Amino acid sequence: MIGIRLRQRYKIIQPLGGGGIGETYIAEDLDIPANPKPRCIVKRLKPQAMHPDIVRLFQKEGEILYKLGNVHPSIPKLYAYFEENREFYLIQELINGHDLSQEITPGKQWREGEVIKFLQEILEVLAFVHHNNVIHRDIKPSNIVRRRYDGKLVLIDFGAVKEIGTLVMNATGQTSYTVAVGTSGYMPSEQEYGHPKFSSDIYAVGMTAIQALTGMLPHLIPKDPDTLEVIWRYRASVSDWLAEILTKMVRYDFRQRYADAAEVLQALAQPIAPLTRLTFAPAKTVQISNQDGYINQTDWEVIQSELDEPENFSEGLAVVEIGDKYGYIDQKGQVAIQPQFDDAWEFSEGLAVVWIGDKYGYIDRRGRVAIQPQFDDAWEFSEGLAAVEIGGKYGYIDQKGRVAIQFQFDDAWEFSEGLAVVWIGNKCGYINKTGRMVIQPRFLSACSFSQGRASVKVLRLLFEHWRTIDKTGKFID
Repeated sequence: MIGIRLRQRYKIIQPLGGGGIGETYIAEDLDIPANPKPRCIVKRLKPQAMHPDIVRLFQKEGEILYKLGNVHPSIPKLYAYFEENREFYLIQELINGHDLSQEITPGKQWREGEVIKFLQEILEVLAFVHHNNVIHRDIKPSNIVRRRYDGKLVLIDFGAVKEIGTLVMNATGQTSYTVAVGTSGYMPSEQEYGHPKFSSDIYAVGMTAIQALTGMLPHLIPKDPDTLEVIWRYRASVSDWLAEILTKMVRYDFRQRYADAAEVLQALAQPIAPLTRLTFAPAKTVQISNQDGYINQTDWEVIQSELDEPENFSEGLAVVEIGDKYGYIDQKGQVAIQPQFDDAWEFSEGLAVVWIGDKYGYIDRRGRVAIQPQFDDAWEFSEGLAAVEIGGKYGYIDQKGRVAIQFQFDDAWEFSEGLAVVWIGNKCGYINKTGRMVIQPRFLSACSFSQGRASVKVLRLLFEHWRTIDKTGKFID
């Protein structure tokens, strides 16, 4: 590639790196009447096969990168994107500086203040990305550059573009991804299975911060063999406040993390972040919702506290951790359900999901097991039904634990206004409470119904767009 001119304008002068799905180079822009010529980055993407889906994906990602980079100063500008000789090219701004893999190195531990500053700066960029309905998918130190002239962090190398190189076409002409895009250690489980979410980026940022605090590479940081939660606190000198934020960022279950970057920024902005789960120890003073409380060693009763923060309670109970088990307290601060579960979630419609051993089940408000632990995944009840997973497929159960809708979906969400989003392959649609598909799977993504309307993501004119549908699936925007 060295010396080759793309579109008679961009002359390749230096390789930067690459692999099986793509390569990166430095090029000169020959059209600019200056000497020396200004330099730019060329990304060369080599799909395994050409197909209209691949062309559409490339056009979509090009549009997204152009929009992001031309608005936010901490995302590289996109100058051009085009197809040539059955290969795709992105021409981007060259950021002069160094990536954070030169600052976050094995054995070196950052101070807490440095980590907080890093989180605030990179999450501000990521909040803009998430606001534009984009998931980065490959956040790690080498994809964060500290710009030389002002020291600001720049987020580079969006992982969605790399998916183009992993697309293959089967015998029926359908396309699918050969591997999940991301980097081991920074990539959470749902992303490994091909279902990245905004909170997947939060996990990656959290692991990067933990790497900086501990001086350990992510793949060397141990995980609990039963819960798969990251065990990192013992290797870092850090306040409880920041530790709780980071722990929530890297929870194994994506539903227990912050939903997006804006939520983490809000937590960081508070002098003492309110916890969604409260940790107790016997006969010690504890901090609860910014108020001191006291507990009795014999019955674990909170004698003095203010636990009326609405975000901590559902149906009058809040999850607490005592020792290494989870239970529930009431709004008077008294233990309502003794700590006995390996993990626990909020109550909904009188039942709560709990983790016992290696399976999910449900308890009632007295703490009795209402539905035996038997599920690989489980959601809260909504409108009398709950989505659960067994053997890689989702179905729905009623509050007696009986199968109401057979296990047949690749993913399934909660009911709202009588309809629920379900996935079949890489498309989603809506079912009713009998399990009948009332809006066929034809959307790239979808939201729950509210006031008779729902937002759905569709492909239109080669690009993704959010539109609004009614309960018949008719577009109403």
